[in-house]
Amino acid sequence: MAITGLLLLILVLDGTAWAAEPDTVQPENTDRTAPVQGPHSPATPRAPSTKQQLRELDRRLNVLESLAVGSGHKRGVMERGLGWSPEIKERGFSLYSTDGNNRLHLNGGIQADYHGYPGGQTGHAPGAESDGFVLRRVRPILDFRIANYFRGQIMPDLAPRRRSELFNAFIDWDYYDWARVRVGQFKPVLNVENQQGEFDLVFAERSLVQNFALRRDFGANVTGRILDRHVRYDLGVFNSNNGAIGSASVPEPSVDNDKLGMARVMVTPFLLKGPRAFRQFDIGVGVLYGACTNSACQQPMYTMGQDRIVFQYQPAVTGNGFETKVLPQMTWFYGRLGVMATFIHTWEPKIDKTTGKAGLLQNEAWMAQAEVAVTDDEPAFIRVTPRQPFDLSKKGRWGAWTVAARYSEQRIDPQAFGLNFADTAQYVRTTKATSFAVNWYASREFRYQWIWEHSEFQGANQMYAAPRAANMLIFRFTLIY
Repeated sequence: MAITGLLLLILVLDGTAWAAEPDTVQPENTDRTAPVQGPHSPATPRAPSTKQQLRELDRRLNVLESLAVGSGHKRGVMERGLGWSPEIKERGFSLYSTDGNNRLHLNGGIQADYHGYPGGQTGHAPGAESDGFVLRRVRPILDFRIANYFRGQIMPDLAPRRRSELFNAFIDWDYYDWARVRVGQFKPVLNVENQQGEFDLVFAERSLVQNFALRRDFGANVTGRILDRHVRYDLGVFNSNNGAIGSASVPEPSVDNDKLGMARVMVTPFLLKGPRAFRQFDIGVGVLYGACTNSACQQPMYTMGQDRIVFQYQPAVTGNGFETKVLPQMTWFYGRLGVMATFIHTWEPKIDKTTGKAGLLQNEAWMAQAEVAVTDDEPAFIRVTPRQPFDLSKKGRWGAWTVAARYSEQRIDPQAFGLNFADTAQYVRTTKATSFAVNWYASREFRYQWIWEHSEFQGANQMYAAPRAANMLIFRFTLIY
């Protein structure tokens, strides 16, 4: 139907474009004798030249394109119906209702890795993996908008690394920019690392800070930008369960009345005025507070490459009251440089239900990372968009290249081992980790990464028997659509 409509449109334009032009075909001369023109005889109109005809065809094509696809901020015939949206230039494609008020946007991404362990892995390292190929993420994403006031997302992860599961399923009411409401299962914006999308990460995984942060959970959140967009705030309430905290979190239904409250404020002080170098400088703090009584409210803690477990509570250990976590954080992007840093300090009352031993644990972690563009490109919070996408048929089109480095530390309260909340022979009191990465952004959709992860471990006492260092090499292909 769409093709038929376009053909009819071409015929209409063809008739209107040439209707005003004089007929250039002369009546047939029956005696085949060329007429003799006098000095006052009207000259025969000349046919349009080839250049004029091409110019007119080009004009008609421009008219058709503006009608079918749209121009400026107006949606065209195809977009208002069942055609591609302007977002096809960015990622995915969309379908619109005829009135333009409802939309389905299909996008997603795939990450395929090869993990290598120079020096090998040993059976003494808990959770250790072997060399091999891994499908890290396989995520089809369906975004939708209904009646211009509501939007939502459904995002499963089909990668078989641990198990396939539903990651996001939420609905937004975003009528006001200063107060947007989200309900469902999603990532709380507690820290900048968690705010960044999985397909936009500079390194393979997030830092050690994420071991203590709320990763993904069921709940409700209000966010908005105020004071001329200089301030962003986030307020949320979430279930308190054993699967929500940690880098390997798996949200679970609530089994008690405990809840977690979250608040975060980020300030962009020089967004409109001040030094131009700090236009994209953000600084702020996040706080998580809530009760935890029926579980440890903590997933196993992993290295930054997620190749082994560095800490895990004994099965009988649970929360013993209200927990508090504070996270100062910042990001800064300028020219070819991108910087991110965050810190977390926790106050967590725990109790061993078997022995009755209890204590208030204070754990902490921090990270700092930087990415520098080697080519004439700019790092960004939402990945790098190459100025010269890779194209062998054109000179100088090599995509964007960046190098990056990161350092992170994690420290567990010594009481956790003194009270036998964790196995001192297997698990680590202090973890120090360093990452290096080379990123090749062939296009906005395709990226290839070389990542090196090095971790050093210190046990709580001489009982510690697991390896004291680990190295990991990651080759990753990322494709988004």
